[in-house]
Amino acid sequence: MRFGWINAVNAVFVVLLILISVIGQKKSGLPPMQSKHTLLNVFEQIGRYACLALLVLPLLPGWKFGFPSSTAMVVWLILPPLLLVCYAILWTQTKRGSWVLYGLAIVPAVLFLCCGLLLRHWALVAAALLFGVSHTLIVHETTERGETICP
Repeated sequence: MRFGWINAVNAVFVVLLILISVIGQKKSGLPPMQSKHTLLNVFEQIGRYACLALLVLPLLPGWKFGFPSSTAMVVWLILPPLLLVCYAILWTQTKRGSWVLYGLAIVPAVLFLCCGLLLRHWALVAAALLFGVSHTLIVHETTERGETICP
């Protein structure tokens, strides 16, 4: 059930993801996106907070997590930082077309999904899929309504 030192590294990923998101949100002026469908908003929030918690805390007694190989661990050490860089770059885009908004929705979900798959943490994988699908659907709905601000 223990992650050990992996918890600390994953916590750094979470803190950086949140910092990038908060700073990007403040500088961009992009309004928070919400669906007209309450259940979709609820699923997104459940997925988001479950991903953040499960990435740092094992929370599931009796389940064993870990890398299937040393290659998976190396990929885990490289891929999330690259995804965080991509996420930060997306926030710096001044012309926010729909591809940037979809990227801002998909990159964090991919980060959570990759960490879950590489650690064989199936609850994190499920939460990442819930978050990724619901967040992407909210972005789609919002862009279809034309409610996004494009500076």
